[in-house]
Amino acid sequence: MLRHALRRLLWTLPTLVGISVIAFLVLSFVPDPTDDPALRARLHPAELSHLRRQRALDLPRFLNVAPRDVRQRAAQAVAALADGGGEAAGARAELVRLGGAALPYVLPALDALAPDPRARVAAALGPVAVRMELRRAEDAGDPTTAVPFWTRFWDDRGVEFRAAAVRSAVQRLARYGTATRVAELTELDTFALDDVITALEAPHDVASGERARVLVDIAAHVTGSADRIAPDASLTDAGACVQRWRQWWTIYRSDFVVLAGPARGAAMLTETRYGKWALTAVTQRLGVDNQGRPVASELARRVPVTVALVFGAIVLAYALGIPLGVLSAASRGRKTDLIIATSVLVCYAVPTAVLAVLVAGRGAHGLFAGMLVLAVGLVAVPTRQQRSAVAWAMSQDWVRAALARGNSRPRALLVHALRNGLLPVLTLASLEPPMALGGAFVIEHVLGLPGVGDPTIAAVHGRDVAWLMAVALVAGAFAALGVIVADLAYVLADPRLARPNFNRKRSA
Repeated sequence: MLRHALRRLLWTLPTLVGISVIAFLVLSFVPDPTDDPALRARLHPAELSHLRRQRALDLPRFLNVAPRDVRQRAAQAVAALADGGGEAAGARAELVRLGGAALPYVLPALDALAPDPRARVAAALGPVAVRMELRRAEDAGDPTTAVPFWTRFWDDRGVEFRAAAVRSAVQRLARYGTATRVAELTELDTFALDDVITALEAPHDVASGERARVLVDIAAHVTGSADRIAPDASLTDAGACVQRWRQWWTIYRSDFVVLAGPARGAAMLTETRYGKWALTAVTQRLGVDNQGRPVASELARRVPVTVALVFGAIVLAYALGIPLGVLSAASRGRKTDLIIATSVLVCYAVPTAVLAVLVAGRGAHGLFAGMLVLAVGLVAVPTRQQRSAVAWAMSQDWVRAALARGNSRPRALLVHALRNGLLPVLTLASLEPPMALGGAFVIEHVLGLPGVGDPTIAAVHGRDVAWLMAVALVAGAFAALGVIVADLAYVLADPRLARPNFNRKRSA
């Protein structure tokens, strides 16, 4: 029995992966909020593009056959600047954004350009030189001196733009934390971002908090961001800032690194909408929702309420429904059977929202009141299922034989018929949690319970993929857990069901 349960648990992981793929596919067909005409009229095109990038809406769903990296972005910007057309302004801003990460691919390509395009490209890098705090940085912005400035710089400092050199510089900064080490990384600009973000860890004491603050300052400086850790920030605030930077890097990493070899093959999957979500979910505890709240923390606060509501209602419904079903089966065709059938039909027909409003109107609130309301809507199904199962069992030969051997009708009903008639009801109970969630969300909203319902409804309106995917995974996990519990309950209800497992183990 234990081996069977463990095997079921192992199958839960691929099951959850399948659930995540299906849920993401469905959510990807929900209308894009950035297509809203009112939103498009309110936002600047650059802001709209930024919003789409933040939500990975500019990427394919599951497979990106041509992921773009810093080398391709830099080459495209250089070509646009060299052409000097209407896209030159955007290309100049793109080169400045890419910064030091693009220098290994832009500066060696200057010699292949005609004199005028070469001067335009070199001068476009002027703000990068200022940001890198290079000496005589003003020469980098002058078309007449920009080319020799960058030529000298690359001849002198090009050897420092190597992955091993950057890694050593970041390690020295983490170890010594001096202003010289900071200046060393500042001069590498965005080329150092990969190692800087990799070295970022959530602080746990004063020393690690200071290291995180220095690293965040470097990342903020080279990207022009205002998201920094204040000197007097608490460890919680510092950890939240580190989390935001990791989220940012998940979105923009491919803009500042080269994708080659296995990394390019992996990027075909990770540089997609699903890949971005999955990477965030695995590395950043399900990421953050549209309001910037950590999804995992918010779920940890709200899920216990919803789980208690759903499973408490199921227990109440089945604790009432099973005896009612047995009683109904025992009194088939009688007045008691008709009363039970009518009562459960009324419970099934009355909408959960109506019952919740009635209960709230009479001043009843709290988790137990919500369980009762949800249980009323659930009790009909186990009652009818139990009645049918017990009625079928009572018509079988083994029950008739028990009656012929002198067993009383109540004993034959409870000992022989109920044990076999209980199994279909247990199967039904294992499928109840996901189906009961909708009613639970309504009850939470009406009774003011701090469960998952209200944020989920808001996430549907705001197309908050991170939150909706997390809810889908949690619901899938509890559904899988329900199946495992039902399997164990089968064995408890009828120990004979465990024998095939034992026989397979012996034969193996």
